[in-house]
Amino acid sequence: MRYEPATVVSNSPLGPGQHVLVLRVHTPLPDIRAGQFLNLRCDPADRHSLLRPFSILDADPLAGTLSVYYKELGRLSRRLAGVREGEQLDCLYPLGCGFPWTTDLRSVALVGGGVGIAPLLFWARQLEPHGSTLQVAGFFGGASEPDLVPDLLRQYSFPMLLATLDGSRGYCGTVVELCRGYDDKFDVVYACGPNPMLAALKRMLPPGVPAFASLEEYMACGTGACLGCVAPIEEDGEVKYQTVCKQGPVFDLRRVRFAQ
Repeated sequence: MRYEPATVVSNSPLGPGQHVLVLRVHTPLPDIRAGQFLNLRCDPADRHSLLRPFSILDADPLAGTLSVYYKELGRLSRRLAGVREGEQLDCLYPLGCGFPWTTDLRSVALVGGGVGIAPLLFWARQLEPHGSTLQVAGFFGGASEPDLVPDLLRQYSFPMLLATLDGSRGYCGTVVELCRGYDDKFDVVYACGPNPMLAALKRMLPPGVPAFASLEEYMACGTGACLGCVAPIEEDGEVKYQTVCKQGPVFDLRRVRFAQ
């Protein structure tokens, strides 16, 4: 884990309120696994607000860059949209644990909703070296076509099936409904999205298919110190509260207890 200023390389709009931010750090990048995240100061002039968490969309060790996909959802993300090339933002990275992997896997499903597609796209890129022996398929959903960020998805070449609630792109319905009929065709499922989506996916999964989910929670410190982002996780037959920022954000989906 490192805390250092990062220089903005680009802050490019992708659609209405959607952006990809590329940061260059000034020390060699450590090993980063998809599913990990970073905490970022969204406004270089604001020294009082907490850093905000963002999933890592990509990491390039040769260029020394980190990329995040974000949406303008609140005060600080709107300020982040106004940050320009050359400015510096304090960055704490890499945080949390990433998606687990074993070399015997041959077929992988990536299930994402909203901004939850970011770590899954990073995971797809990290799995590319296994391409000759591994099948990767994406199932991505949003409220409407702009939520699917077409300009971002077209940068990736693995097969994808898309869903929108209004039917403006792909299947008309939720991404979990889209997955029905495919759920027993994969060795493992990786997911990220809002809790209702993950809860529905957990209910739908057939027995015996491993599934791992990156949880979305409000995070303050990012290091497990403040205990503000705990989630109920079943362990050894008991439910224990674990910090999403440190012990997660990736958990065995079947062990997560979602609110009824």
